[in-house]
Amino acid sequence: MRPSIATFSKFLTGVIAAATIIVGGSVTAIPPAAAEDLKPVKIFFPPLNVGWTRGFELVEVAKEQGYFKKYGLDAQFAVVPWDQYSVALDSGSLDFAPFADYAYMVNAVDKGLKAKVVVSSTLPFNPDTAGGQALVVRSDGSIKTPEDLKGKKIGTEYPSFSGVWYALDWLSKHGVAKGDVQVVPVPEAQLQQVLDQGGVDAIIAYAPLNITLERKGYLSLFSVADIAGRFVTRGGTMASDKFIAEHPDLVRAYVSAISDAAEWANAHPADVIKLGVDKGRLDPQFLPELYTKSGSKDYSALRWPRYGLTSEKDLAFWQELVEHAGIVPAGKHKPTDFYTNEYNPHAKDAAAE
Repeated sequence: MRPSIATFSKFLTGVIAAATIIVGGSVTAIPPAAAEDLKPVKIFFPPLNVGWTRGFELVEVAKEQGYFKKYGLDAQFAVVPWDQYSVALDSGSLDFAPFADYAYMVNAVDKGLKAKVVVSSTLPFNPDTAGGQALVVRSDGSIKTPEDLKGKKIGTEYPSFSGVWYALDWLSKHGVAKGDVQVVPVPEAQLQQVLDQGGVDAIIAYAPLNITLERKGYLSLFSVADIAGRFVTRGGTMASDKFIAEHPDLVRAYVSAISDAAEWANAHPADVIKLGVDKGRLDPQFLPELYTKSGSKDYSALRWPRYGLTSEKDLAFWQELVEHAGIVPAGKHKPTDFYTNEYNPHAKDAAAE
């Protein structure tokens, strides 16, 4: 999932488009404070209600469990087109933007976006769980290993998104350089067809397409769950530098709510998935593979970042990956340019992460 380079271009030229705001509500588990005491904040929500896999779970938990109200916030979900994701944050149409991968943040800040991840709200990559994205080939084709992709074409709906960088980084570790493959744009609805017809040799398939294809017998060469070979935090919620400076109290409240939600989610991982189904955010037909491997319905391996803290070591991992991919110059930035734990009530625990 991630906003494209075209978005950065719009941002850099100052073309700020009006975002469509749709406010949603939900019932909370904690008795609400008086409405007049709550301060509204606008939180990005994906268009077309496509769900919140690996990006929105903690926001929904914080709203449903009453943590936003606990800290004095009226959390309003703002539906904004993906190509307005960054500019809406900069213009003030959004206050908080979940789904910001650290790899995306490195690129965005390098291209001029003035924002930081304020809390690590995204489900990390974990070799013990599903990744939500795979590099898929036909099982009856000649490609069985990464080396077989030399000189081949890889299709994707989003040629400039971070998902491509992940695949290219994995290929480079198996002797296939970025110049050895050609990444070509293919509309999502046509990915399987183009693969079957030989127009491309592999596709980058995001959930739920990768699940559908694997069920049909297609072969996944690589899953992003294995990208680091370990549990690694991958991103969170960003806020603009301007909003952080002008509303530190709201940032602190939002971060505190997500921090509480992370602890609740880690104690009740199966209930997080149930909440997604009950709220209509998750399609049961793609469970459990959206989150677990081998068709297991045991969600106990799911873990969110402790207290929503960002790990500098993990941020450095993503920065190195983006630098290795040639997306940003090496040595130009340091990890702390892209995130802050300052507003997290458990910031002192960050050193132990």
